Amino acid sequence: MTIDADAERRLWTLGAPPGVLGRPVVAGGTVYLPIADGRLAAVDPDRGRVLWCSAPLTEPDTTRPVPVGEVVVMPVQREHGRCGYVALDAVTGTVRWKRIKSDLHRVAAAGSTLVLWNDTYDERGKIAGVDALTGELLWENEFERIWRLLVRGERVILDAGGLRALDARSGEELWRKGHGNPLPGPGSPLPGQQGTDDAAVFHVWKDGTEPELSLRAADTGEQLAATRFPRRALRHFSGPPILLDGGRALFAESYGRRLQLFAHSGLAAAEPLLELRFARWRFTSFSEDPVCVGDWVYVVAGRRDQVYAAQCGDGSGPRRIPVTAPDGRTMTLPRAVAGPGHLFLSDGRTVAAVRDGRVLWTKATDMYDSQPVPLGSDRVLFPSRSRTADRNRLHCADAETGHRLT
Repeated sequence: MTIDADAERRLWTLGAPPGVLGRPVVAGGTVYLPIADGRLAAVDPDRGRVLWCSAPLTEPDTTRPVPVGEVVVMPVQREHGRCGYVALDAVTGTVRWKRIKSDLHRVAAAGSTLVLWNDTYDERGKIAGVDALTGELLWENEFERIWRLLVRGERVILDAGGLRALDARSGEELWRKGHGNPLPGPGSPLPGQQGTDDAAVFHVWKDGTEPELSLRAADTGEQLAATRFPRRALRHFSGPPILLDGGRALFAESYGRRLQLFAHSGLAAAEPLLELRFARWRFTSFSEDPVCVGDWVYVVAGRRDQVYAAQCGDGSGPRRIPVTAPDGRTMTLPRAVAGPGHLFLSDGRTVAAVRDGRVLWTKATDMYDSQPVPLGSDRVLFPSRSRTADRNRLHCADAETGHRLT
């Protein structure tokens, strides 16, 4: 590989022959990059320098590395309902321990403990705690079914026939109280991962005749506040909301192409902020879940998978955002990725950045797998192919301008 870096602006580009670089993942402040032959590289996010490269791993799931203190745990040989794990030293990349494949196929970090569980329909709800540094089994338990799991500091909060909390280190049940669906907070990269959530509290959604979103204390399960939602307004939505920053809750129904946005923080009754229905053609749906960046909601919908945007409080309704590639082609079948301040789009040949409902820039990549990966609020990772097609590159580019090193 070759590295071209601008330390002052924290921009860099890695170059390698085709087939060497995989799709990057940002976790725990480090860029993890799959390399040919099942290897994993850790890359400094500011300088693009390769910190280490692991030995070959057996069928690694490089989309889901889990940093846990001194190690990063990588799922391997993943299949339906079964998975193995390898723990790599976070500083050197050497293997600390391995766990053979089992039906504990879901994973989350809780302090110095790795929490493993399953949630498939054909398996019982098994759960276990493993020491992240040694791989030693600390405890295990089994429930009729684990519907959802959240981590809050050293606590594991389950929806397992009712809400209950376990100590992540010992497996001891700390409390059992109430019912509902515990929800990941805003900024959570994956269900069960903490993200920017407050470890002291969590949210629970209750559907039914009186839909309610409640805020509860993680250490006791006590309800601290509750917000009621209008049942009639939610009659088209079957699932729980997605929690967004700014105390907002987003409901979306793909096939009906509907969405509603409410404010809930500190309110006894939720206040509607936005109600939209996109692309009214029959037999169409959202191509992917709607995303919200700041005060703007974006969806990909319609017969041609066009990008629509709507601003909260604007009252003008959704409008289509045409995205044109550098060669004049209109972007088709785009995939949307939300960053802290930008929406990034990719159709396999072009990447683009959108802010406040306006396209800021587009760049040609000429690579099918060119999905952008936000790196903080000011940078974005995306690959491209050289003009001679003998070199692939991973760019850490400026999110606002698209400037990249070549």
